Amino acid sequence: MNNQMENAVSSFFYYIWNTWSEDECKVVYGEMYRHFWGKWSQMTDKGIFGAAERFYAELTDHYREKLVERAVSLYDGKARRKLPDDSKILVCSECGSTQIEIQAWVDVNTNEYHSDVADDIWCLLCKDNVGTCTKYDYTEMMQEWWRFNNTDKLEYLTGLKASDFSSDNSGQTFAEASNEWWNSKSYEEKRNIYLANNQRQRHETEHY
Repeated sequence: MNNQMENAVSSFFYYIWNTWSEDECKVVYGEMYRHFWGKWSQMTDKGIFGAAERFYAELTDHYREKLVERAVSLYDGKARRKLPDDSKILVCSECGSTQIEIQAWVDVNTNEYHSDVADDIWCLLCKDNVGTCTKYDYTEMMQEWWRFNNTDKLEYLTGLKASDFSSDNSGQTFAEASNEWWNSKSYEEKRNIYLANNQRQRHETEHY
């Protein structure tokens, strides 16, 4: 076994042991994640030991490749890769997803990249050609949206009630608790909250 193959095998197992989760399943398999998470759950019903091997064996080559590509993108053998800075990660400017693709000319024999076919970026979630921005910029946009939500909207989003906080400076303590709730969320969780509620706001504005 050459070093590259050995590294990929190690990356796969370290990924499964340390990172694989339902959220990761969503990242790898998108809208089909429920099917694959169900399959994974069936494998673990037989015991955690050997579940990774059983799960891998159940996948077709196409879906194995998706899983291994994700593992190698996060792990370099046994070591977790240092993820690029958010200012260097491109996302869909419409929905913030990293699941975006561009066609490219690649050598059939060496897999060496030569050039992009076109500037059109395809978002797997939007199912359309989209523009891009950095993950940092999209995060800032979501943060700006969060800051401008009023008390009623924050209560709706967080499930907290301003009236439950001490009457002494209750507005400030409620705001701090709301911000703590928001800041505890991952990028994907914030993105889902933002999209669900920002799209609703735009729809209501259009019909005002």
